[in-house]
Amino acid sequence: MTSFRAQVSIFLFCLMLSPCIGAENSPVSDQPQHVNTLTADTDHVHLNEGMYYFEAFSKMSLKQIRGLPDKDWQFHHSSSLFLGSGQSYIWVNIPLQRMPGAPSSWVMTLDWPLVKSIEWFHYNESANAVIASGQFTDWQIPPDSADEFPFAITLSLRSDSVNILYLRMLPSEKALLPVTLWPEESFSDHQLQRNWYLGLFYGVLFAMFGYNLSLFLFLRHKAFAAYCFYVATMAAYTLIMNGAGVAWLWSDYPAFLAYAYRLLVPLGFFAALMFIRQFLLLKHRGVFLNLSSQIVCYLWLAILLLAPVVPAAIVIPIIDIFGLINCLFAIGVSGYLWMKGDKSAKYLTLSWSVLIASTVILILGLNNVIPYVIELHYLQNIGVTIEALLLSMALAERINRDRKMRSEAQNIALQMSNEAAKAKESEVAAQQRLLGIERRVKEELSLKVNEQTRELKVAMQKLQIMNKELERLSLTDPLTGLANRRYFDKRFSEEIQRARRNQSLIGVLMLDIDHFKQINDTLGHQAGDHVIQSLSALIQRVSGRASDLPARIGGEEFCLLVCNESKGRIATLAESLRESAASVPVKYRNEIISYTISVGVCSVIPTTSTNPSALLKLADDALYQAKKEGRNRVVIASDQAIDS
Repeated sequence: MTSFRAQVSIFLFCLMLSPCIGAENSPVSDQPQHVNTLTADTDHVHLNEGMYYFEAFSKMSLKQIRGLPDKDWQFHHSSSLFLGSGQSYIWVNIPLQRMPGAPSSWVMTLDWPLVKSIEWFHYNESANAVIASGQFTDWQIPPDSADEFPFAITLSLRSDSVNILYLRMLPSEKALLPVTLWPEESFSDHQLQRNWYLGLFYGVLFAMFGYNLSLFLFLRHKAFAAYCFYVATMAAYTLIMNGAGVAWLWSDYPAFLAYAYRLLVPLGFFAALMFIRQFLLLKHRGVFLNLSSQIVCYLWLAILLLAPVVPAAIVIPIIDIFGLINCLFAIGVSGYLWMKGDKSAKYLTLSWSVLIASTVILILGLNNVIPYVIELHYLQNIGVTIEALLLSMALAERINRDRKMRSEAQNIALQMSNEAAKAKESEVAAQQRLLGIERRVKEELSLKVNEQTRELKVAMQKLQIMNKELERLSLTDPLTGLANRRYFDKRFSEEIQRARRNQSLIGVLMLDIDHFKQINDTLGHQAGDHVIQSLSALIQRVSGRASDLPARIGGEEFCLLVCNESKGRIATLAESLRESAASVPVKYRNEIISYTISVGVCSVIPTTSTNPSALLKLADDALYQAKKEGRNRVVIASDQAIDS
């Protein structure tokens, strides 16, 4: 009846926080006899006066049990007895006293199906004899039993003395024994209410399963398959824990029932982790969340495979502890992603919170921390139902988001399709009109083709002009209009190869404005830009030849490439540039800016070993020498430097 994600772990937590639970058990010799009284004004009774129990490690007879000293019996002041895991026989001693006026026929229910066998003895103190007995073996419900659900015992109680019910139980995995007594008439109403409720509960789970399975078959989305797997394991687990599976499905498979808890709890946690991975897309949430969730899934699979071969006393505590860790991990992950703004994580966190809250309340009732009532089982199943509904709503919300995105894409596609259809209709109409006025249309079409051809030619010419302009801009310095470094390097390499073939002289002039920083610092960068523009115009004007290539290769640094000229002409050109710069000041706003330049010159007839970068370095070294010698001068690289 408890959730396969939270039942074990929260139960452990409650036990750790409730030491008073264990303190309630004490030897019977230390306190007076507790007798559960049955009155006429109740429709059901939980054993509020408690019960006595004795754990036997062999199959003792009733005679041996009645011969035990009182001190060997432990008293449990609760209507629910929790004895942990184990394979020993557990004897329970329940004293009952029917008050005058109370019904004589009662049904005692033991609402815990994980008991392999129960043998019961109705002992009357005044008669000093067993007046009724019976047994349930391997979950087989006798035909004359008061209920098809495990386990119900019909009692006929006398009011003249104390009636003692002895139970000898062999738990299959866990021993948890909530006991309730019902008058026969009230029990019939309880059966009807319980069956109606369970039918509604499983109807909702089946509806959620079928709805999401159909969505999976239609959409092929893995999250829906993971949800169906999760709901199926949840249904299987609750069928075991509330006895409905024994009553309706599995009573003929005791071998399965003996391992049901150990198998279905790990399977449920595994299904929950698979759903979380798919629903929260942990695979795409980072290495830690992806890897850690995978490891937890593999650990649950390992526990599931080991459960049939490892003793219950070992594997069940492992399941309990790891289940608690798993719940904390899952809640932590979903809460973290909710804080990060994930709407899907919000639904998951809320659904788990509802389920865990209902589970905590149930476990507190089973451990007598709060008053135990049979309706607590319904509350926990309501939590399961709410969880299934919230998760289904979350999946629906996600699919609606996906559907909205697809719908928008479909609308765009439909709009384009409609436009195409309209274009097709226009084409058909045009073709129909062509049949009647073929000649006129041909003439108009010819005119349109010619016009479009002309427009296309004009567009192509404009495109070519734009491409040339773009190419020019990519090779031109934007401030001066001269070639930039990229274009200069390309032309320089080409001219060296051409000069090498023709054995002609090629010269490189490296120019730099002297004390340019002072101009910028004193008059501003706009004034400096104006000086640079004036110098670029001067270089073009003085060099004069179309074959010469002036370029700006740095801030205030220029190059001039001269081909097919003599060394004397190149030296004269360099000196002319220097003199012109010194003699022609620049006017900028109200300022007259005088400036000078330094020039480094390198001229050579290229050979196969001539390197463009080496020639530039020689010219740059000559420029550096001009700077070093006082600026406003021309320095020509020596032949020895060129030859070296």
